[in-house]
Amino acid sequence: MKTILVPTDFSEIALNAVDYAAEIAKRTKAKLVLMHIYHVPVVSSEAPVILPVWEEIEKDCLQTLKKIKRTVNRKFGKDLVVECICQMGFAVDEIIKQYTEDRDIELIIMGMNGAGYLGEKLIGSNATELIKRTKCPILVVNEKVEFKNIKKIVLAFDYQKVPDKSTFDFLKYMVTLFKAQLLVVNVEKTVNKLPSAKKAAAGVGLENILEGINHSFDFIESEDTIVGINKYVSEKKADMLVFIPRKHGFFDSVFHESNTKRMAFHTIIPLLALPE
Repeated sequence: MKTILVPTDFSEIALNAVDYAAEIAKRTKAKLVLMHIYHVPVVSSEAPVILPVWEEIEKDCLQTLKKIKRTVNRKFGKDLVVECICQMGFAVDEIIKQYTEDRDIELIIMGMNGAGYLGEKLIGSNATELIKRTKCPILVVNEKVEFKNIKKIVLAFDYQKVPDKSTFDFLKYMVTLFKAQLLVVNVEKTVNKLPSAKKAAAGVGLENILEGINHSFDFIESEDTIVGINKYVSEKKADMLVFIPRKHGFFDSVFHESNTKRMAFHTIIPLLALPE
């Protein structure tokens, strides 16, 4: 891995994501890019208001980023290359622009709080839009999750289409890097003994793609997808959950407002979104 991008708003949630990213960067010898996006306040009042100019805002933000950089190097070693970027604009647009311009970025790591799956700041509500719009793998980390060796990775797969091989390149890299076990799980209300032709084809395609890495397949029954995954993740003591955010699939189910407070897995393990 060459470069990991970590957007931060300087909150405790974001700082936890920085630490998690630094652990992965240290193991992969990747460069860590800390990015803060700010905007100049807009005041509609006719009363005179003294506002800081954007140069001053950027200077202050960059100083804070450099302070975080020093902390990271003190905790994880001076050999870890850390770059700081401070940019004015809209969060998602600037992150996507940075990813587009820096072709070495192979992973984006963001924080999230435990109140409602995703928070309401840069590293919160915008994460949903970023996952939908970017072509980069995105790892979302809960504020209470601390890095530990990744031994078991769960892939939630719906078998709705034959997967594209490139979709799983990063996942295979992570499984190999950590010498982990990949557990592919499909949750259905009723598990049929004979799958449809479409699901059978998707299964064969996925089996071929995963050839050469340690993996297994599980099919479980549950009236509720979230409940089924919660139970599976808990029973398997998984260290990471992976999904493909395709439309009308697992992604929409997970990020539906009515489901956000029922998802136990997001509070204990990071969530990796793989772009199609």
